[in-house]
Amino acid sequence: MSQSLLIITTDRRFAQTLQQHMEATYPGMQVLLANNLMMAYNQAEAGQPKFAFVEDGFTKLPEFEMMMALFSALDIRWVSVMDNQTSTPARRSSPLLDVGAGIFELTKSDHPRAFSQYFDMMVRAPRRNQPATMNKSASGSANAAPGSDKIILIGSSTGGVEALRSVLVGFPINCPPTLIVQHTGKNFGRGLVSLLDRVCPAKVSAAEDGMTIAPGNVYVAAGQPRHMGLTPRKPLRTRFKDGPPISGHMPSVDALFMSAVPMAKHVVATILTGMGQDGAQGLLELRRAGAKTFAQDEKSSVVYGMPRVAWEMGGAQQQVSLARMAGTLIQACKT
Repeated sequence: MSQSLLIITTDRRFAQTLQQHMEATYPGMQVLLANNLMMAYNQAEAGQPKFAFVEDGFTKLPEFEMMMALFSALDIRWVSVMDNQTSTPARRSSPLLDVGAGIFELTKSDHPRAFSQYFDMMVRAPRRNQPATMNKSASGSANAAPGSDKIILIGSSTGGVEALRSVLVGFPINCPPTLIVQHTGKNFGRGLVSLLDRVCPAKVSAAEDGMTIAPGNVYVAAGQPRHMGLTPRKPLRTRFKDGPPISGHMPSVDALFMSAVPMAKHVVATILTGMGQDGAQGLLELRRAGAKTFAQDEKSSVVYGMPRVAWEMGGAQQQVSLARMAGTLIQACKT
């Protein structure tokens, strides 16, 4: 099987020079080119390259969190390419530890040979085992459904893509109905759903207006131009409403949480990593009305903003590490 490579850059001359060199060095190599992150995400998801060279400017964008999550899910190594030797990299991490960025010794002015040498080094480096394809039709999961009438509500923002992956991978295939609001760019909602569905035993779908919620399903609102909530009577359905941003966001975690206050005794809710305070007031109202409420702890949060405010306001009954969050939520649905 031939190697494949992704190059993410707006510099057409650099892209063409590097593409020609890599194709000449590795006969049969497929080189994918992208000049924006949406194109890069689609190329990576479809082509599943072994490695990516990323213009450093792209790593400064909030949407790059989605790219890193996809790279991690597909075990794609990547390195940031600087404009010149004096540039300061936006992100610094070890590719051998977290399938993240490289050691930043590559610049656009380097000879293409340096790129092929780096490619060889990183592709041959030890790799983790590829995750198995999720069998959505499997039955008899060890993590049986709690068999209750509980629903799970989750709000997250900066760092939330990886946090959601970590949580949902621990959900059983017949988990309680789960609704998620994740702050992300408007063009990345569908990619987020696809990414989460790849790792979650339950079915992950983009939330739409009027969907009847059911066990074994996770409904995600991300990038939509309306707020997601729940209807107040059974059968419970998703409800989307127009309106201005709430707590600075659209869709808003507070909007989802507030809509569930009338059924709070059936709700288990949590706020994951994120900047700002969206969801804190809603979590407090849910707790006051009888819901079981949690917040991600500081140590495991990428940004300890939203969960910090929720904890300080008294909205969360307990702070929970990301590693324990899935089990905590599922267990709370059983009691």
